[in-house]
Amino acid sequence: MAKAARRYRFDCDDRDVTDIEIAQVDERDSSWEDHHPRFRVYLHGSGESSTYGWTDTYDVTGADVLQVIDWAQRQAGGLLTYAVALVSDLDSHAEKVEVDRGLTWLVGIDGNDNTDRDPRGAESQLRMLARRHDPVIIPAKDRLPDGLPAPYNDGTESR
Repeated sequence: MAKAARRYRFDCDDRDVTDIEIAQVDERDSSWEDHHPRFRVYLHGSGESSTYGWTDTYDVTGADVLQVIDWAQRQAGGLLTYAVALVSDLDSHAEKVEVDRGLTWLVGIDGNDNTDRDPRGAESQLRMLARRHDPVIIPAKDRLPDGLPAPYNDGTESR
């Protein structure tokens, strides 16, 4: 039996930014799983205090989310910001030719999104900037092997 959701308040720099809810659920309530996800990595040529700038985007398959974060961080180094999304294609009607594709942001958001009226998005962009100097720690077993395409190698374009 599911328990009532507990509500937690997350305060960042004395600003009340985000409500976080954690609720116990029945794992049988989902009707499908995807064992071969497609992740989208956004690399942003951001400024010192802003995530706005040019964007270079890559789809990554055959990896899990920790491996994708590892690859994105290696590309971004201390110069770029990055964001990671899960790519989902919704079932389209037989008469539709195009795919209805969407993104679920897992780490960060699009660095060029206007967050003037979106405190949660603005906080996400600030955390993107902070990860330049305080990256996510990826355990050795979850890192991608060397030798994979590395177009930026620590934020410096290497193509």
